[in-house]
Order: sequence, then C-alpha cells, then structure tokens
Amino acid sequence: MLKLDRMNIRKIAAVVVMAVIGTWSADAASTNDGRSPAGPQFTNFKDGDTVSNPVIVRFTSAGATMRHNTGHTATTMPLGHLHLIIDAPLPAASQMVPMDSRHIHLLHGETQATLNLLPGDHSLQLVLAGADHHVGNPPITSAKIIIHVVSAIGAAK
Repeated sequence: MLKLDRMNIRKIAAVVVMAVIGTWSADAASTNDGRSPAGPQFTNFKDGDTVSNPVIVRFTSAGATMRHNTGHTATTMPLGHLHLIIDAPLPAASQMVPMDSRHIHLLHGETQATLNLLPGDHSLQLVLAGADHHVGNPPITSAKIIIHVVSAIGAAK
C-alpha cells in the first residue's frame, strides 16, 4: 500500500497543478486563431445569418471551464470569464475589456445572452479575459461574425 506523508502529497499536488497549467496553456495557445474547437465559439449563429429581436446568442468555450474563488463553476480561463463584444473592436492583448453596452461581461459562466439590436448588420465576437478583465497575450477569441437583424420590435442599442 502507498504511504502518503505531507512531502509526498505536496509533490503529487505540484505535479497535478503543473499538468493542469500545461494543459490549459496548450489549449490557450491553440485558440488564438478564433477557429479552434477548444476556444470560445458561437453555437447558434454563423457569419452572415439573418435574425430578429430578441437576439439570443448562444456560445461555448470548450476546454476552458475552471472554478472561480467564489466557488461557482464558470466558462473561463483561470479566474476569468468570457466577454461578448458587439459592434466594437477586440481590445488589444493585455488591455482591459471596457464595461459598457458593447462589451458584455459574462461573469457567471453564462452560455447565452439576449440582445435587442437595431435593424442592420452587427458584429459579434467572444474573448476570454482574466478576472481583472484584461485580455490574454495572445488573445483567446472566437471568430468575429456579422449577423443581420431584420426586426426592430423592442430594439435598443
């Protein structure tokens, strides 16, 4: 039978932590092109889709589910979360994601957002950022898509 003392437990814990960090780093490196299945991606829209209000945007971030210090599970990078960017450029690497109506912070691991958009074309993109809202370097993003909204009912931008 394996005898575990504090020193062995610490060594095992260190190996596990390094394995998790290594796996996450490999996932992060493979997702900066926005097309990797391991990174954030839209699940119900593709580039060029025509939609009407309310616009329910669904997404996932396979391979990036971690746990916040507050104890809830969220779709995040370590101690971070997804952001939905609407009609705005992607913040540069290491820059903070603004907090406004065009940058939706999905702090609790949400997998969808409901939007009311004016008729016309709108760009959508997802980006993972840390708990401090700073974009990683390299950025981990979805592909940017353009949707066409045809219904003005209840629309507000």
